[in-house]
Amino acid sequence: MVVSNHGGRTLDTAPATIEVLPAIADRVAGQVPILLDGGIRRGTDILKALALGAKAVLIGRPYIYGLAAAGAVGVAHVLNILRAELEMAMAFTGRATLDQVDASTLWDWEYRTSKSSPPARAR
Repeated sequence: MVVSNHGGRTLDTAPATIEVLPAIADRVAGQVPILLDGGIRRGTDILKALALGAKAVLIGRPYIYGLAAAGAVGVAHVLNILRAELEMAMAFTGRATLDQVDASTLWDWEYRTSKSSPPARAR
């Protein structure tokens, strides 16, 4: 399943794909793999998507930017940058493998996406 906004939100009040991903992942409950499309610009974006239930991400703009700048070599460079940033973000969060990435990777995701009061103490 691909969670996508097809290149942009046509209404400024429409949610971003990363915002709806957790609810979709809960509903799908692992029955099909989820790919997230939209808003992936850095390795940390990939980490967040994986932590919130995506099995993979689709990159549109970074790929096109690399292609426009340097052809196939530019695309390869973009992929290397994204991978290095993802690996660094995983190291910073104490995750050695992709299998270890889950919602607990993110700082207080439930608090940040709810209207509840802040946690008594940061993790």
